[in-house]
Amino acid sequence: MKRFWLFIIFSFAVASTGVIWFAENQHAQTVEARKRTATERLGKLRASLEGQLNSSLVTVRALRAEIKLSPNISNARFNALMTELITQDVPIRHVALAPDLVIQFVHPLKGNEQALGFNYRESQAQLEGVQKAITNGDVVIDGPVELVQGGLALIARAPVVLENDLWGVIAVVIQIDELMANSGLTSEQSIYSTSLAKVNAAGAREFQFGDLSVWEKDHVTSDVSLSAGQWLLATAPVDGNWVSRGFVYWSIVVFGLILAALMNAFMYYLFYTQMRLRKALTIIDEQASFDSLTQLHNRRSFIRHLNRLTGKAAKYNHFAILFIDLDHFKEVNDSLGHDSGDELLKVAGSRLRKELRTEDFIARLGGDEFVVVINRLKSKDVIDQLALKLNNALNKPFALSHSQVQTSCSIGVALYPDDGLTTEQLLKNADLAMYAAKEAGRRTHYFFNEELRRRSEHQNSIHSRMRAGLKNREFRLVYQPIVNFSNGKVEKCEALLRWTDDNGNVISPAEFIPVAESTGLIHELGQFVLEQACADWNLLQRNDIHIGLSINRSERELNDLNAAKQWLECISQHQLPADKVTFEITESLLMSNKQRQIHILHYLRSNGVKIAIDDFGTGYSSINYLQRYPVDYLKIDRSFLNHAPGDRIQVALTEALLRVARALDIDVIAEGVENKEQWEFLQHQKCDFAQGYYISPGLGIEELTRFLKQWQF
Repeated sequence: MKRFWLFIIFSFAVASTGVIWFAENQHAQTVEARKRTATERLGKLRASLEGQLNSSLVTVRALRAEIKLSPNISNARFNALMTELITQDVPIRHVALAPDLVIQFVHPLKGNEQALGFNYRESQAQLEGVQKAITNGDVVIDGPVELVQGGLALIARAPVVLENDLWGVIAVVIQIDELMANSGLTSEQSIYSTSLAKVNAAGAREFQFGDLSVWEKDHVTSDVSLSAGQWLLATAPVDGNWVSRGFVYWSIVVFGLILAALMNAFMYYLFYTQMRLRKALTIIDEQASFDSLTQLHNRRSFIRHLNRLTGKAAKYNHFAILFIDLDHFKEVNDSLGHDSGDELLKVAGSRLRKELRTEDFIARLGGDEFVVVINRLKSKDVIDQLALKLNNALNKPFALSHSQVQTSCSIGVALYPDDGLTTEQLLKNADLAMYAAKEAGRRTHYFFNEELRRRSEHQNSIHSRMRAGLKNREFRLVYQPIVNFSNGKVEKCEALLRWTDDNGNVISPAEFIPVAESTGLIHELGQFVLEQACADWNLLQRNDIHIGLSINRSERELNDLNAAKQWLECISQHQLPADKVTFEITESLLMSNKQRQIHILHYLRSNGVKIAIDDFGTGYSSINYLQRYPVDYLKIDRSFLNHAPGDRIQVALTEALLRVARALDIDVIAEGVENKEQWEFLQHQKCDFAQGYYISPGLGIEELTRFLKQWQF
């Protein structure tokens, strides 16, 4: 906590420094903006100043041009010309004309009488300026210089040369104060004060004009071209302050410090909240480790425990995982309701816990699945005996609130390190062993072994090969004709999926269909079958062959109404009438009474698709569901015919099935008709349809086309 407070104080100090830096930076930017504005003003003043100076030089050049035309200029002509050239807005004090370097003409004369007769050769200071102009051959501005009449001014001198002989010199005296006033440098209405200065080579100001205090303030300058040497024009605010640190500046500082304080307060609040949240999460984490229903450890806690065991195998040496699944729990849940199912899970968890040692670990993974970890395993016999005890405990009747239930369990066992070194491997292998126990008849236990491993690897291999096979077009359809006994016509064909891999190996549907169903790949296979069958039907149409199609649908495919809509859309896109399509399903789907799947069947039937029950009679066949569900055809399994008509029992069963179907107005398709005797027996029994090798094996689309064109009853 002390470190946190130090951090808060340090953060506030850093934030405060940043606020002040930001305010100063904003202030500096404003000052720079004001200085740029002042510099722009100086530029305008400089242009005005230089413009005033240039207008004064016009007088020099005009007078020189006049003398070149009339060297013997008269005083009257000189005064008339000057009166014309020198206006009130021109800052010229007077103009002197010095033939042979002796001033003989001055305008205006009044106040400048002392200049008449002045000989430049007799003034060393003035002579240097004259010689500079003569050497330069053009106008040269000197100054400031002290005038004979008194005061300082700029003097623009220009030599007058006639036919390579020096005639004399023109001198124009420019009053500096008037020059500044005409240029606007001395305006009192401005918020800026301005000064003009000439600077020597050492940087010292020799002459200064205007507000001399400008040079002591924070000022900006601009070079001005007046006379020889460097001239600077400078300006600064009258009060010497470009921008005061006023309301805006202090508003930024105060607001920034308040914001910094609020941020630090918020950081403290976050820290305090985080501390409380950590405590709450610790409690939640502890609660999250247990199943709320059975109060056993949950999946998360089990995975964590198993990770510790596999990470410290040396300590426990060997241990076992028992994966426990209640048998027929779904039937209990569906028939008695979820409340009874939850009560059964609570009692089952309690019974399992009582059969274990205190150091053993038990968890509920979810649903009706439990898992037990037996530490310090000494032999498989111990696990064998424990599995029997657990099964016997769950085999006893469960006295629930509103009913009594009898159940059992299937247990899969995986051993560490023999059956896996990681949590994932052990749990997966125990799960495989549990399913093996279910396949063995339930109410038993099964140890994971190499056979299960090979089976799992084989299924994974089949799955991978199926995916590749779909991409590589290794799957194809064959069609087995279905004949109507009443007219002898082939009215439909069943589409059968076949798979030959890229090595030429033929894989049986009995091998790859269960894998596709367990991995979800059945949806892609089913879509392939539907699209290919529709395309083949179009090919038959073009050959003037008009029959229906019978297509198998897996129970796993009938879970999504959107999928059923896509099937109908596919049928419609291929212009295949829906009443020409029959979807074959197994009777286990109807026996499970899954409302969603039954709803999808009704939806398909309402859109014209017919429904057939495949392999009827091989499961727990019930006349009841045939009355309640949309069934158009019953397909009698081949096992009812393989010894008919010689087998009296098979004959009786077949007759009974046909009578029931006729009573329910359901057509019957007999599968597996392989000889003439079976054909005639079914014909005599007035069966509706027949299908089997006696008629034809499965045929490719081209072979089917030839067969149908040649078929005769």
